[in-house]
Amino acid sequence: MITEELQNCARDLGEALRSSASVQTYLKAQADCIADPEASDLEKRLQALYQELVGRQQRGEALQRSEIDAYNILKSQVHHNPLIMERDAALSLVKQTFTDVADDLSFPLGIEFTTLALANST
Repeated sequence: MITEELQNCARDLGEALRSSASVQTYLKAQADCIADPEASDLEKRLQALYQELVGRQQRGEALQRSEIDAYNILKSQVHHNPLIMERDAALSLVKQTFTDVADDLSFPLGIEFTTLALANST
């Protein structure tokens, strides 16, 4: 049973993380990607093509080299879009922030917080 105090502490931590500069930068960059028709379209097309190709492979179909090349070209376009690059860079900073917080929690708790969190997420 989780105590009310622990729930309040967890809520405070979540609010602090959400208001951190790295998370706010990521949320803005993500919103910019969603709002931009080109960036949004590129990501939707890449996801749809990926799902199609994986589905076909799972059904035993062989993919043509030209289809794989088309996928790789689209993937490159996605990864070179300035807004997507900015969002992905911001996400890397968020991941580092969360890693730092997990490390900060691990020592005082006497446990490896990341391992505990992963064990409880499945």
